[in-house]
Amino acid sequence: MKESFKRNFGLGLLAVSILSLICFGIVGIGRDPNRPLNFDGAVLYAAGRAWLNGLNPYNHDMLTQSVAAVKEINYLQDAGFFYPPQSAALCMFVGLFDYSIGKYVWLLFNLLSIAALIAMTVRTINEHQNNSEKQLGILVMSAMIIGNPFTSHVVWMGQTSLMAFAATMGAWFFSQRQKFVLAGICLGIASFKPQLCLLLGIWFLLERNWKILAVAFATVIVMSAYPLVLYGGPIGMLAAWHQGIQDSYSSLPFNQPGYIDKVGMESLFASVGFKIPAIKIVAVILAVVLWVFRNKINREDVLALLMGISFTFLGFTHVYDYVGLFPILTSLWLYCSTNGKALLSSMALVFLLFFPRRIFLAAGLPFLVHWRTIVVLLLVVGVAAFSIKAKSSEGLQEEIA
Repeated sequence: MKESFKRNFGLGLLAVSILSLICFGIVGIGRDPNRPLNFDGAVLYAAGRAWLNGLNPYNHDMLTQSVAAVKEINYLQDAGFFYPPQSAALCMFVGLFDYSIGKYVWLLFNLLSIAALIAMTVRTINEHQNNSEKQLGILVMSAMIIGNPFTSHVVWMGQTSLMAFAATMGAWFFSQRQKFVLAGICLGIASFKPQLCLLLGIWFLLERNWKILAVAFATVIVMSAYPLVLYGGPIGMLAAWHQGIQDSYSSLPFNQPGYIDKVGMESLFASVGFKIPAIKIVAVILAVVLWVFRNKINREDVLALLMGISFTFLGFTHVYDYVGLFPILTSLWLYCSTNGKALLSSMALVFLLFFPRRIFLAAGLPFLVHWRTIVVLLLVVGVAAFSIKAKSSEGLQEEIA
């Protein structure tokens, strides 16, 4: 395949992905008119307004009261705010604006997060791929980050998954470059959505990387400064958050295991009638096992595997959180781009990952809506197998040398 064709193909793919994001993630073609742009972000905006007004956003009545005068936000009756107190810094900043502006500030945050993910992915490919497929890989992965359906969904919803994962990936990215202060700041920021960064935090703990953890803790304290004062200290602050979760998080249908938007093995089993809540501990166990055998895998695959384990076993994640799978897709490209058979197998799995759920629902096959959990598990196993094989080959070459 000629290099010019590869370049043009990649550029065309990138152009289509940008068009897709604009059409489905910003303009909202085909979206439910009752769920406007930033309908999820409006909840965080309301939380920011509540804090700014000295109210408790974990109390539903106070949450809705904070935006009672905002005509665009009239759909919070079934919503709730469950983010930890460190989210106050982000919510309050957006809450400073009129909502007509604030929703576009939120959109800008998501677009900047996409740009950050692309920048870190491009740097990773540049560092680990030196063959002729590098340029194509950069274009393909950039297009995949921009144009996949999960990214469009997050942008349209005004969800926080892109922001939280960009910060999580930043924590890993900077830690590998010995920039521990930046890594800690990123980890602290990512903690406002702890289910995406928890296993990475455990990894840093196992590595005894106290500088990253200390900076992350300091970042959390700074971000939580206002709630700390409002609730009279850490105990009152954490009690308010816990009460909010206890009152309504698990009672909302979309947070129940088995719901079509919930991902992971717990939700998969629940969809067929089995309740296995203790499966969450498997995620922590596997993260520890991965650390114990860290010398058997390539270091650059650690984040990919941790994220895959999180989505498969940790729970507390929804389908739009799959934007955290980009490191797995990057690892697969690095291993498979020069191996035709492996590349086709990986492409098939990625196709299944992105396959529209609505087709299964329209076909009357609701029991298949959790197929992505199996696909993610296969992707994790595939990356682990490639990583172990590559590390083994590297060790063998060193022995021969």
